[in-house]
Amino acid sequence: MKTATESLHLTGFEKILEDQELTVSPADYSLLTDLYQLTMTACYVGEAIDDRPASFELFARRLPENFGYAIAMGLAQVLDYLEKFRFSQSQIQALHSTGIFAGAPERFWTLLATARFTGDVWAVAEGTAVFANEPLLRIEAPLWQAQLVETYLLNAINYQTLIATRAARLRDVAGPDAKLLEFGTRRAFGPQAAVWAARAALAAGFDGTSNVLAALKLGRKPVGTMAHALVMAVATLEGSENKAFAAFHRCFPGAPLLIDTYDTVAAARMLADRVNSGEMQLEGVRLDSGDLVALSREVRSILPGVPIFASGDLDDREIAKLKSAGACIDGYGLGT
Repeated sequence: MKTATESLHLTGFEKILEDQELTVSPADYSLLTDLYQLTMTACYVGEAIDDRPASFELFARRLPENFGYAIAMGLAQVLDYLEKFRFSQSQIQALHSTGIFAGAPERFWTLLATARFTGDVWAVAEGTAVFANEPLLRIEAPLWQAQLVETYLLNAINYQTLIATRAARLRDVAGPDAKLLEFGTRRAFGPQAAVWAARAALAAGFDGTSNVLAALKLGRKPVGTMAHALVMAVATLEGSENKAFAAFHRCFPGAPLLIDTYDTVAAARMLADRVNSGEMQLEGVRLDSGDLVALSREVRSILPGVPIFASGDLDDREIAKLKSAGACIDGYGLGT
C-alpha cells in the first residue's frame, strides 16, 4: 500500500516545496501572488517599461443588492506587506526551479533580488464608508511594483472590507445598545482569515470576539459562553443539566449559560429558583435554537433581570425580523 506522498509521485521541485502545514509568514508574502503578476513583470522588463510610472486603483464597480455602502478595512495589513516586500534567495531559486521563467530576461532576476516597494499609497482611512466606483486605495509606483503587489492588496482589502461591511450593517440593525459578539472563527476561510475577520468586526462596531488569538493580539479580552457539548457531557455523567450549570459556575462564577440543550423554559425556571434564592448569580443566558421570539419572551418573564443572548445562523435580516416581532434579546453571537 502506497503512502499519500508516494502516490503523488512528487517531482524534485515539488518535494523541495512540500509543506504539510501550509502556513504563511511575512517572509512568504512576496510569493503570495498570482503567477501572471510575475510573468507580466518579466514581460515589462523585456519591453524595458518596468520602471515607467503607473497608477492602480482598487474599487468596486457595484455593491451587493441593498448595500448602500461598504466599510473600508485592511489598510494596516497592506502597509505592513509593502514595508516587508522582499524576495529571498530561496524564493528566487524556487521560481527558477519551476522552469516557467526560462525565457525571462536576466534583469528580471536582478529586479527580484533587489526588490523593494518604492511607490506611494493613497487610501481612505480604515472604517470609512465608501461607495461603488469610489477608490478605497491607489498605488502610484514603478509599473512592475504596482503590478506585482496587486494580488495581496486585493486579498487583504476585499475580505476585511466584506466582514467590516457586514458587521456595520449588523450594528445598524441591532442598534447601539445590543451587545454584538463575533463567533465566526469556525466558518472563516482559514486561520489567517479568522483573525482578520475578528479585527474587521471589532473595528466596525462589535463588542468582542471569541477568537482568543485575535483578541489577545488586538489587546482585547476574549468573550464567550459555553457549548451544548459541555451540558450534554456533564449531564450524562452526573445526572442533570443543573449539575452541568453548577460545574461550569464552579470554574467561572456567574458566567452566561446556554439553556436550550434540552428544555429552554424548564432550564430558565430552574435557574430562576437558584437566582431568586441567592444561591447563584447569573450574567446572562444564551438561546441557540427554537423560536427565538417566543422563547426569549418567556425567558425574560422568568428571569427578568438577566441579559438574553441569541445565536444560531443569525444575520442582519434575521435580527431585523426578531426585533420587529418583539423578541426580548439583549445581544447576539454572530459568525455566519
